Amino acid sequence: MKILTAMLLMAAALQPASALGETEWMGGARQWSVGFENHGPQSYCRLRWDSEIGKTMEFRQSASETFWLVAKNTWDIPAGTKTEVTLTDRDVTKVVAAEFFDKTTLRLWPLGSKGSAGLKKIIKNSFAGTPDVQLTFAGDEGDWTLPLSRVDQLYPTFSQCLKRLEAGETAKQDSATSKPF
Repeated sequence: MKILTAMLLMAAALQPASALGETEWMGGARQWSVGFENHGPQSYCRLRWDSEIGKTMEFRQSASETFWLVAKNTWDIPAGTKTEVTLTDRDVTKVVAAEFFDKTTLRLWPLGSKGSAGLKKIIKNSFAGTPDVQLTFAGDEGDWTLPLSRVDQLYPTFSQCLKRLEAGETAKQDSATSKPF
């Protein structure tokens, strides 16, 4: 199964640039993937963990904001829901705000919430050997472990995505009128 997953991630990474609004997956390793989402001036980089059992967590970074999404394909979250999630690593326990993003997804540290400025630091530190983080939900969902200790080898790919984002690069399109020069 792991070999198949690795092959699928490699195939996704080798696909041609995406159309507007589609993710171009740039690389992946050990359940983590890096992708560039092309939305013109609202483009962003994705650092995504997929548990392969219906749970995902994703950091998104655009030129103007950074946010953290936590999703489970069996959740049915009512619009407008606000809750809290407790994050625990080996040194710190922190309670953060979370709110509805879509019916299967919570956004941690919603816009304007206290502490959201530190989210870029969490992403940066994850590439430097940060320990795994445990998430404890306010409801009856069991605890999750985000394996940040496995993301370090994707730093060059994520860095490349951020440079592309900063340069405002648009994805190249393969069409009948495209040119190699």
